Amino acid sequence: LDLDGRLGRVSLLSTGADVFAHDIARAAATTTTTTTTASTTTSTLAMLGDSAVETSAVLSPLRGMTYSALPCTSRECGDHGLPSQNLEQDGYAAQWKDTGRDDLGLIAGLGANAVRLYHSLGSGSIHHQGAFLDRATALGLKVMPGFNTDLAFQSGNCPGFDCFDTWRTATLEGFKHGFRRGDDWHPAVVLLVLFNEPDHFENLPSCMPKGAWCRVK
Repeated sequence: LDLDGRLGRVSLLSTGADVFAHDIARAAATTTTTTTTASTTTSTLAMLGDSAVETSAVLSPLRGMTYSALPCTSRECGDHGLPSQNLEQDGYAAQWKDTGRDDLGLIAGLGANAVRLYHSLGSGSIHHQGAFLDRATALGLKVMPGFNTDLAFQSGNCPGFDCFDTWRTATLEGFKHGFRRGDDWHPAVVLLVLFNEPDHFENLPSCMPKGAWCRVK
């Protein structure tokens, strides 16, 4: 249910628990709700086909913003060319850190609880990114890092638009630069964006024969 009680797509997020999400618009659901001063706890029994799935979690609607605040978008930027689009690395701390412009603080102040990025993994960055994730955690922001979709268009990276091996390598590199905590992901990371706008892949010269197969891997 959305905040107005209508059936629709919902994410049930529980602190310290896995994310449970499904489309209850297609399900017959019986829900009991207990409201406290801090949150709304929802226990749901949803009929999905012939099976029932039960969950108990804290309802936390996603209020996300995309973050791609490059200091310059010209390929002649400062005589050095287009800067890295990986905004989580420490080199951009003056933009998002509380001792700088504090972009993340501004995003949280506007009421967002999540931030989506585009080139977090697979950008070739060798710089630390954990400080960005730590700052997001301190503000209560979940982070949705994106794989560098540009690699899907470059020869040798994603043969037949299958990026599994390339994304795996990018993930292991990310673990070296702040995305890993202990034996798990950094707690700020709530999901990964595998591709950006894959519906446009069908128009690429490498998509031959043209068709949806280019964007479903």
